[in-house]
Amino acid sequence: MEKLKLISMASLAGIAIAALPSFISLHSQNQQKGIVTRLHHAGLSVNDLDKLKKWYSDNFALTEEQHFEMEAPKIRTVMLLAKNGFRIELIELKDSKREREFSDPLDACSVQGYGHVAIEVRNLDEAFENLIASGAKLVSKPSPAVQKGAFFAYVKDPEGNLIEVIQSPKK
Repeated sequence: MEKLKLISMASLAGIAIAALPSFISLHSQNQQKGIVTRLHHAGLSVNDLDKLKKWYSDNFALTEEQHFEMEAPKIRTVMLLAKNGFRIELIELKDSKREREFSDPLDACSVQGYGHVAIEVRNLDEAFENLIASGAKLVSKPSPAVQKGAFFAYVKDPEGNLIEVIQSPKK
C-alpha cells in the first residue's frame, strides 16, 4: 500500500471549524508578539499505543520523533512527525477508558470538547480507499465540502477516533 503524504493539519475538533476565522485573526494580530506561531501537535489518548502508532505511521507517512514512558502513573507516549512539521501525540495511560464513541461528526459536536482531527491529503479518493483497506471504519464517503472545489470524508481509526480527511481545491 502506498503511504499517503500528509500535507497539513486542516482543523482540530468540531469547535475548531467555527473558531478558525477568529484564530486566524488572532494569529495575524499577535504574530509580532509571538503568541501563536503554529499548531504544534494534537494529542490522542489510545488503548493500544503500538497498534495505533503503526496505523497512523503507515497511513499518514509519520515517523517517530520521540518516545516517553513512566512507571507511576503507568503511561507511554509517542510523538509522530510528518515531513511538514505536523505532529500527533499518541498517549496510552493504564486503565484509561473511553467514555463514549461518536457515531459521526454531528454526534461528536453534541459533547463539548475535541471531537475529531482533520488531516489534509493530496488525493482524497486514494487516501480514503487506503484508509478503509487498512482497517479504518467508514463514517462518510468522499463528498464536496463547503469550500468550493474541496472534498472531505470521515473515517474512524481502529480504536474508533474520528478523522476528517480533506482535499483542498486544486490550484
